[in-house]
Amino acid sequence: MNHITESSIPITILSGFLGAGKTSLLNHILHGNHGLKVGVLVNDFGEINIDAELVAGASDNSVSLSNGCVCCSIRDDLVESTLQLLDGPDCPEYLILETSGVADPVAVTRTFLESELESRIEIDSILTVVDADNVDQLDGEYQDLAQNQVGIADIVILNKIDLADQARLTQVKTWIQELVPSARVIDTTHGQVPLELILGIGQFKIERLTNLSESDIHVHSTDESHDHDHHDHHDHHHHDHTLVFSTWSYSSDKPHSYKALRQAVESLPRTIYRAKGIVFLDESPDRRGVFQLVGQRTRVSVSDAWGEQTPYTHIVVIGSDDGIDADELNQRFTACQVKS
Repeated sequence: MNHITESSIPITILSGFLGAGKTSLLNHILHGNHGLKVGVLVNDFGEINIDAELVAGASDNSVSLSNGCVCCSIRDDLVESTLQLLDGPDCPEYLILETSGVADPVAVTRTFLESELESRIEIDSILTVVDADNVDQLDGEYQDLAQNQVGIADIVILNKIDLADQARLTQVKTWIQELVPSARVIDTTHGQVPLELILGIGQFKIERLTNLSESDIHVHSTDESHDHDHHDHHDHHHHDHTLVFSTWSYSSDKPHSYKALRQAVESLPRTIYRAKGIVFLDESPDRRGVFQLVGQRTRVSVSDAWGEQTPYTHIVVIGSDDGIDADELNQRFTACQVKS
């Protein structure tokens, strides 16, 4: 049981499948008028933590967790990184953890409840962001994972409602209500949610976690003595997410053509589910380019100025286990470079 003390710091666990809009929601929180000193933990799946780079204003008080999933291979790092924030010279009043898009929030939550963080952290709520236009297109392991993330949510942020028609919205809401009838569902676009609805609301109930059964949600043991290559042949859900997803990353200090980059991203094979990056664009060399690919939706935009930072390109691609051809992707993005 979680022993809460007056010195406990509340934490919001922000979950959601790849590309649902977690980072947009986190940026909205960080720029909001909530009067809180917020500490941020950002986890991304891949060698380059693109999400941490996309979180504006969090660089001075965030801990970037890379090379794995919070609930699996870097579980110990989550504890250590949280302690770094709590024991630092400028202890935050509130914590937000943005989990990887392939993280199981049940295991993440148990990390806080079953470690030395138990007496120092109070779980305020679990927020799960859902892509209203894309979630019903998932299948297999992808669908299982999305169900896990929704099934433990206290609040479901139904994001990107502007991209879905009414029939699809009704279908997705019915799906959410069947998975977690007690959760509040908030419709939004671009993660623009009134902060008083999601911060300091005390929605988390430990009884829901302890009462979960295999019939309610696909949960695998997080006991470190278990083999992380475990495969449950009954529901075909992998505990080690690297068996379901594979990642590839690309880095360059050369400028890239906007048109060529957009064409390269839009023509990626369907085995690529998610791609995102910070890009050095030839057409706008003084400002950071940002691109996002979710399913078959692509967006390339220009963000804030590089300032004194040397321009660069970092791209992360996430696909099915056998859906990434590293050589082809390297040729694809290298071909977008502008020759000097």
